[in-house]
Amino acid sequence: MALSLLKHRIKSALGRPSVPPPVDGVAGSDWYDKAYAILPKYADPYWQSHYYPVWTPIVDRVRRDKLQRVVDIGCGPGQFAQMLFDMGGISEYTGLDFSPTAVSMAQSACPKGKFVVGDATNTRLCLDTPHDVVICMEVLEHVPDDESVIGHFQPGVRAICTVPNFDYDSHVRFFKTAHEVSDRYAKFFDRFDVFPILGHYNPKHTYYVMDGIRRA
Repeated sequence: MALSLLKHRIKSALGRPSVPPPVDGVAGSDWYDKAYAILPKYADPYWQSHYYPVWTPIVDRVRRDKLQRVVDIGCGPGQFAQMLFDMGGISEYTGLDFSPTAVSMAQSACPKGKFVVGDATNTRLCLDTPHDVVICMEVLEHVPDDESVIGHFQPGVRAICTVPNFDYDSHVRFFKTAHEVSDRYAKFFDRFDVFPILGHYNPKHTYYVMDGIRRA
């Protein structure tokens, strides 16, 4: 029995919140619906999220460069959106997620934002919504056709994305080094930059932040 499945069954037997059972293949929206509904951390304020160390430099870049209008692909339950309004100085935010549960939570967590249910591999959101930056955090590692996600970014517009250095049940890939990230994604961007950030949830976990202008 896989260790992750064993842990899930033990926690379930003890009545403790846990993620849904490990997926066989690519996780669908129903898996994420269950994860968002089960785990209390997704209802925490943004400053208590284990992603806060990753979000902070991204919000700082948005604030520093006066990026007022944000499209967020894979927006999750709205914690990051509220952080952008509170600390990033933004005026408009549109988030997309294929989990209806996440979108419902986001609408409650961040009333200033606009949130829609959709598929990152075929959405026209970036083409139809005026924006200064597209943000796509912790999404590309979950999608087999990750290049199709980037393919729907608006050419000539700034993009900030993150990917991890560790495996997980719902990951289809991960990256051991920043060089591996560049090898896969630099061809899509001009002025491409990638740098690591350590997460505090697990000291062995690194998140690579990519920043560049979507190449035409």
